[in-house]
Amino acid sequence: MKPYRRKFALIAARPDVVLRVITPERWYESFQEIVFEPAGDMPCEEFPCPIRFSGYGSRFYYRRGLKPHFRDFQPHIIHLEEEAWSLNALQTVRLKRKYCPESRFIFRTSLSIPTKQRFGVLPIWIERRVFRETAHAFPLSENAGKILSERGYTGKQTPFPNGVDLRLFHKMDVRELKNSLGLTNCFVVGYVGRLLHMKGIDTLLEAVAQLAFRCKLLIVGQGEDEPSFRKTAETLGITDRVVWIDAVPPEEVPAYMNCMDALVLPSRTTPEWVEFFGRVLIEGMACEVPVIGSDSGEIPQVIGEAGLVFPEADATALAECLHQIAHDAALRTALVQRGLARVENFTWEAIAERTYHVYQQVLGQDDVS
Repeated sequence: MKPYRRKFALIAARPDVVLRVITPERWYESFQEIVFEPAGDMPCEEFPCPIRFSGYGSRFYYRRGLKPHFRDFQPHIIHLEEEAWSLNALQTVRLKRKYCPESRFIFRTSLSIPTKQRFGVLPIWIERRVFRETAHAFPLSENAGKILSERGYTGKQTPFPNGVDLRLFHKMDVRELKNSLGLTNCFVVGYVGRLLHMKGIDTLLEAVAQLAFRCKLLIVGQGEDEPSFRKTAETLGITDRVVWIDAVPPEEVPAYMNCMDALVLPSRTTPEWVEFFGRVLIEGMACEVPVIGSDSGEIPQVIGEAGLVFPEADATALAECLHQIAHDAALRTALVQRGLARVENFTWEAIAERTYHVYQQVLGQDDVS
């Protein structure tokens, strides 16, 4: 997706870098098909290639089109934004070994579940092969890095969070959109993401039902559990207080976030899943919206002092957080200012600078450890 290529656009703009971006030409995610579109501001070539198993992160691989980029381009660094146990990772390291064995390989991981999670024989075998070819790993967080080490990775690693594009995510005038959605003259609680039970939408609905002041809940996203959540809203008697919007393209998300007076990420940990980052929190901060998150996974670390955190699945505690933000103007102002300051650590500009620095290290051009 165009907004998430910003990091590589900034790296490619450096005079000492020649960069190619290889990406799926079509991808199915969050109940919508994403078709490759040139970013327009990329100072490098982009190569969309056909894939198999679109929508399955660990299973997808490129059907064709990769070989010339290894055989002819001969990159010094191969930076893969996929998990080490994925078929795409196996495909990449095989091409590396065959056509450019001197290249340095980097992969990125969003690991969030400890090693006790069951992995199949094939993913474990792939992972071990990929580890042997890796010069550096980019875990999404420090916790992901610890899990990566537990899984047997012994090489160098640097935590790199998800980023936010400040050209898209910022404060804007959305009065027309708010009017069209019926969100005027009330406190607007918001959620953006997949509509799945692990995301804790039922907790959010229960919390809103406890609020005695005039408010509405704006939910932006799609998911297989949406019918269940709609039924919960009906049972709670708040159907007329909930506005449901289907998943929208990333470029349209900022406008909906700007309709919100508080953005909530109420994720709930399960045996198979935990919130491994929570990009919407950073995006909300960039839009000057106070954020609230559960204590699932990395959410408290992402929020820091820039928002409120409540115990996951505790609707009463979440309702209290919403009440505080709605009725304490000083708190709202403080959270907005802290959020803007915190966002500076997550801009694509900052992440691109740190990524380039690691590239130098990997190539032996920098003695930073």
